[in-house]
Amino acid sequence: MNNSPLSTLVKYTYVRSDLVYRISLLSEFFDFVFFTDHDSVANKDIIERFSGSRKEPQKDIDFLKSLPQAFMEMFTRDSFHEVLGGMSGELQQLPILSLAVPVTFPPEHTEAIGKWARKTISLDTMLDISVDESVYIGCRFIWENIIHDFSIDHYFNLHKDDLYTRLSSPIPVTART
Repeated sequence: MNNSPLSTLVKYTYVRSDLVYRISLLSEFFDFVFFTDHDSVANKDIIERFSGSRKEPQKDIDFLKSLPQAFMEMFTRDSFHEVLGGMSGELQQLPILSLAVPVTFPPEHTEAIGKWARKTISLDTMLDISVDESVYIGCRFIWENIIHDFSIDHYFNLHKDDLYTRLSSPIPVTART
């Protein structure tokens, strides 16, 4: 995947659903570039026109503007659907770290987790984050088809007999003087 178009997107995208969204955004953008009435060249001016015609969120426009011109030149009118389809296929091959957390994380926390995963696990690891309120403290993650449960509920269930025994035991009273 080193020199593929997907590697450009993966470099700064840590969550699988964000990457799927960005590939979809690129499809809309290149449809605009190649099938509307203007020069069929992807550049900063076309991004501005695309933004004005579609009312895309600023973060999407900033993302498109951040892409290098060499990336944009990989797409032609005849090949862009095939290239985007290839990117989607490559995405299916990336290692996925599925993470269940109790609340939605702010983007900077998600990015920090993504950077850690890429440094620790694999350079192209993608996160698949879901919010699961049953994991009210801690987290659960799946890596290589093995679930790792670090939720407090898991630990309570794991040690419930010992907890019940301790909670039902009389509390020793010490004499006061």
